[in-house]
Parts: sequence; C-alpha cells; structure tokens
Amino acid sequence: KVIDEKPVIHLFGKTSDNKQICVLYDSFEPYFYVIPKNGFDISEELKNFKITQNNQTYSITKTETVKKRYKGRDVNAIKVFTKLPRDVPFIRERLKNIKNIESINESDILFARRFLIDKNIVPLTLYEADGQFKTQKLKVPAFKAENIEQFSTDTFLKPKILSVDIETYSPKYMEIEPEKNPILMISFYADDFQKVFVWKRFKNDLDYVEFVESEAELIEKFKETIETYKPDILTGYFSDGFDMPYIKTRADKYKIKLDLGLDFSEIKIEKRRDTTVQITGITHLDIFKFIRKIISGTLETEKYNLNAVASELLDEKKHDVDLNELSSAWDNNKEIKKFCKYNLNDAKLSYKLAEKLMPTISEMVKITGLTIFDINRMGFS
Repeated sequence: KVIDEKPVIHLFGKTSDNKQICVLYDSFEPYFYVIPKNGFDISEELKNFKITQNNQTYSITKTETVKKRYKGRDVNAIKVFTKLPRDVPFIRERLKNIKNIESINESDILFARRFLIDKNIVPLTLYEADGQFKTQKLKVPAFKAENIEQFSTDTFLKPKILSVDIETYSPKYMEIEPEKNPILMISFYADDFQKVFVWKRFKNDLDYVEFVESEAELIEKFKETIETYKPDILTGYFSDGFDMPYIKTRADKYKIKLDLGLDFSEIKIEKRRDTTVQITGITHLDIFKFIRKIISGTLETEKYNLNAVASELLDEKKHDVDLNELSSAWDNNKEIKKFCKYNLNDAKLSYKLAEKLMPTISEMVKITGLTIFDINRMGFS
C-alpha cells in the first residue's frame, strides 16, 4: 500500500503464541535493471530522468552499478530505483527510447513478490522482526519492523481453517442467476465450529441450525462468523467460481459491505480467464482448484466434483439429495432439514480435503516461496 508517498509492505501472520498480527515494512524500494550497450555510459542520463504526465511525476530516485551475468557473459548492469512500484512500468516504457540500452530486465516482477524473494521470506515459516507496535487502521495489531530475519524453517502446519458452503434458490432446470435468486442457507465447518444459518423456520432438532429473519441478515451472519472465528484460511469447493461471487452479488443487492479484509477492505473479485476471490489478510483457498490443477493427475477419478473427489481421498460421500427439489421444498416449507444436513456435510467435506492436502500445499509453498493463494491458482508447472 502507498502510505505518505511510500510503498509499505503488509505481512499478515501469526505470532508464536498464535495471535494475529500485521508486520509493516517501508524500507524496500522498487527497482529493475538496465544493461547499457557495450562501451556506453548512461548512468548520468538515468540519474536525471524525470517525466511529468497528468500531474504525476515519475523519476528515477537513484542508480547503482552491479556485476551481473547476462546471456552467459559478465556485464555491468545498472540497478534503477524508483519511488513507487507503479512508476516501474511507466519508466521502463520511456527508457525503451534510449538508444544505448541493450536490455531492460526484471521490471515485470511484482513488488510484493520481489520483496519476498530479496528478503528470503517463505510463507508459513517463522520470522523474527525488530521494531515497535504502531497504530494503523487494521483489525489486528500493527508492528512496524526495521528488520525481518528468518527464525526457523519449520512449517506452520496447523493454520485455523474455516470452510463455507451455500445453497441457493434455483427453480427446476433453470440456470443459476445470482442477480435474481436468493441464498437460502450458508454453512460453516471447522473442527471446533459447525453452523448452518437459514432464513426460513421449520421444526428443528439440529443443534447447529440457527434461524435468521431474512437473506440480508444471512449475509450479515456470514460476515460476522468470519470476523468472530478469525480463520487463517477460508476454504470451499469451487468457492472462487460459485460461493464467494454469489455471496458478493447478493450482498451488493442489499448494499452490505463485505469488508472482510483485515485492513477493512472488501473482498476482491477478479474476472479474467478464471474468477478469483481474494481477502486481504485471510487466505482464500478454493480446494477444488488445487485438486484440479495440481493433483488431478494422481487421482483415479476423471470427474472432479466434490462427491467423486471426497470418495477417493476421504472415503466419504455427499448426502444423497436431489438439489432440484430444494426450491419447491423451500416454497412449501417441507423437508428443509435434510437440505441443512446436506449443506453442512458439503462444508465438512471441503474442510477435510483442505486439511488433508495442507501438508502438500505447504511443501509447495516452501519449494516455490509463493503464498498459498498463488499456488492455489497457478498451473502445475
């Protein structure tokens, strides 16, 4: 985040006594490399580089000459620093006009990822930070670090996982329409917490069912549960593609802010080739994506629906319920109870899959140095 014209890295994590924290680090500067053509000195030209466009000034703050290997030979590369990460692509494009430059390198590495690489920070392992606590608009304590060092390479394998699953109203054989059709129930599952929120009352002897008055209140409960339970990881099965975007569409309808981020930010939905849903400070793990992209080659099943995957990996199955009957059961207030059981069981299976695959996920985090969020959404290669 840019705070007072300075890029500030926010590292969300847990202290060794399991309390949530955000470590802030503001001494890391954006940079990339420029290799001048052999025999040319362009350092003065780079030092004085400055362009103003649309009332924004883009400049090179400093340069350093460093020895690098490039295409099998030793070169004197110039390390070019800028003020803000957003300046890098802008300056790179302008430097392409300087004729004595052979190549521009490493300008496409994302700032936060560059920080992790340079500082040798591997997610899920323990670090020691020197500095002091400071007040910052966050839901967790903020600690401004002067220095961050690795403390141990042991992997933190018991993150707090919470699984979520929704059931929606969709008349028989009609397509799913989040703009039109409400969410009927939302279930949560963790080892020490099981809950199904539903907004129609029926005869109930299930201790995990809680009634709310409306769909809007259901969405408020969704928010409140995540804020009170404080998971490290929120998981679901196809939650990138279905559950989370659906909840967001319905929340927008009622003007409910899904500001679940630990910095009070709303959930971010990016629709590219694949939809992805990100929550600042909470890892959103769509366990379906991990199974399909990373471990599908090792499975016997050729179908990747929850039932097929859970039967192979967990030896457990979904409840045998016809979802086409849910809408009429809802309209006639009949047998809603069995759908609540079905809903909670789906959340439970997603939770158990996430828990079972956590050692594999954390090994991949250690090998690549990427976060769970990134690994979950990248191809196997």
